[in-house]
Amino acid sequence: MEIGLIYSNKDPKQVATRNFVRNYIKERGILAHLVETEKEVNCPTISIDGCCISKEHHSKKIKSRFPKLADIAKAIEQNVWSL
Repeated sequence: MEIGLIYSNKDPKQVATRNFVRNYIKERGILAHLVETEKEVNCPTISIDGCCISKEHHSKKIKSRFPKLADIAKAIEQNVWSL
């Protein structure tokens, strides 16, 4: 599994999201390759095997564009179990 993460290193909330993803994978022993890209973004983008899991957070209808950690964890788990 490949997990892609685009985030801003200047935003503490985005760094916390990166740390969450790193720790989540490590603590559960998930065999995943984490590809991190630091870039000036307002909201982190997270993809699993090329499929964006945070795209619904970019909708104009949703006030909070930031993905919830619980949603990230759920997406990773669903992908692990579907392999």
